[in-house]
Amino acid sequence: MFDQFPEPARSQLVAAYEEGRTRPEWCFTEGQARLAFWAPFRDAPPVITWQFDPGPDPETAARLLRDSLAAMRLNKIIHDIALPPGLIPTVDRAVEHEALTAAGFVMEVERLMLEWQAGSDLPEEPGRLRYVAARRLDPAEVLDLLVRISHGSLDYDTRVEVATEGAEHEARWMYDDLVNRKAKPGWFVIGYLGDSPVGLVAPDDHSIAYIGVVPEHRGHGYVDDLLAKGTRTLAEAGLQRIVAATDTANTPTAAAFLRAGYSEVGRVFRYYWRMP
Repeated sequence: MFDQFPEPARSQLVAAYEEGRTRPEWCFTEGQARLAFWAPFRDAPPVITWQFDPGPDPETAARLLRDSLAAMRLNKIIHDIALPPGLIPTVDRAVEHEALTAAGFVMEVERLMLEWQAGSDLPEEPGRLRYVAARRLDPAEVLDLLVRISHGSLDYDTRVEVATEGAEHEARWMYDDLVNRKAKPGWFVIGYLGDSPVGLVAPDDHSIAYIGVVPEHRGHGYVDDLLAKGTRTLAEAGLQRIVAATDTANTPTAAAFLRAGYSEVGRVFRYYWRMP
């Protein structure tokens, strides 16, 4: 199984298979090009090309992409190229970029890769909010909060999904993703000001997976409270490194991470393919 992939991709795919996030039939090869699709949690459809090695020939890699998308009968898929600061795909991953664009992918959004390391100062929690674990609440309450957070969001993917699929669909997918992540039950929390939900933060076993504030509470710095809560939760659990990502256009969230002691460590260039 997955023998067509070299290490460490082979071991990563085996681990993902055991978690129900990929399958052998989601893997394709042609010449030296290799491709595997990945789902965020068990029984979810694939959403991203997780392992993609285009080899030296962009034409072959583009054909592999087109054929695999047709075989999988997908309507849309994402591919990320992560690079250190100052590098760009058209120059520093030119074969991969050429293969993607030839197969109909379009680079639509650039994201900041952020990192907090043990030894850095921990952000202070102002103590303004009380926190309730999301798993203790009725899922409908959390879904309603996710719908509210999506209104006016600066996150590109959220805006696209709300515009095309609707806010309820986007909230359902987000909820399923967050509750299926590797995390302790109490890590994903809702922050309240009195009885009013302000927002949420969802850490997992290596990252701040999601953070958001409802529209009526934006502009008062509550993203700092939520981020401090999530970061301290993971730091106190012993993580030496916490990662996060946000769109470069989402300047308020990016600024919050920098205030909390995170550093920019790279950029993610996100490519999208949608069925014509």
